Amino acid sequence: MRVFVFTYDRFDSITTSGLLEAEGIDHIVLCHTEEQRQGFIDGGRVNPERIIVTNQPKGLAYNRNYALEMMEEGEWAMFLVDDLKDVTELRNYDRATSPLPITMANQKMYKERFDTPLTMEKFLMRAEELSKVCDRNNCYLGGWAGIDNPIFRCDHYKTNVLADGRAWIVKKSHLRFDEGAQMIDDLCWTAQNIKEFGIVIVDLWILPDCRRYSKGGFGSIEDRMEQKIREAGHLVRTYPEFIQVKEKTGWVYGAHVVLRQMRNKPKIR
Repeated sequence: MRVFVFTYDRFDSITTSGLLEAEGIDHIVLCHTEEQRQGFIDGGRVNPERIIVTNQPKGLAYNRNYALEMMEEGEWAMFLVDDLKDVTELRNYDRATSPLPITMANQKMYKERFDTPLTMEKFLMRAEELSKVCDRNNCYLGGWAGIDNPIFRCDHYKTNVLADGRAWIVKKSHLRFDEGAQMIDDLCWTAQNIKEFGIVIVDLWILPDCRRYSKGGFGSIEDRMEQKIREAGHLVRTYPEFIQVKEKTGWVYGAHVVLRQMRNKPKIR
């Protein structure tokens, strides 16, 4: 399974490529311009042979589509953000039975169980396993947990919930990323896949963790609020049956959008 890392300007702070390189895992780092490529070379945190310049406009969705064009039809690939910190999974992952009996009383114990470190090699193995689950269910997008709260991680797999964009497995089809959603691309891609294929699968027993909206990359949330409002409106208008506005403390109304709760979610085979 090929691994793509999407980056912009974290020349001195990109972490994902280093995690992969430390374990000898082949990967491709996509940036937008030759100037950025040189910045990563000067920063010394990315092997120059890994870097491909896409010459696409600024925005994740543009480079996501570039990666899809590099893939063969039906090929699976892992898509990673550039600021990954670590990956953890449930202790005894292979022997545990779903759903886990997590309660408010025992959640602290389970939080410790969920903090079992994964090497990147093991994470890639888990990605291969998830791709097989997806194939059995005619699913083209697989993801992992987006929050570490054990209460929401009882089930091994959930269908048709948000596949957090920090780490995905993506199977190439005719589908392409909506370029009207650059900073909420994970919500949009989840909705697109549910609309097109009827299913998205998320493995809640694994958590890739990263620094979100930190300095560098595509900017802090404060820097990009105007863009977020614009994109949120686009998503609600384009995918009204899947995406809705939700109030969020401290945010302008209309800036925060979520996946609608769906009834009759498909069962995993």
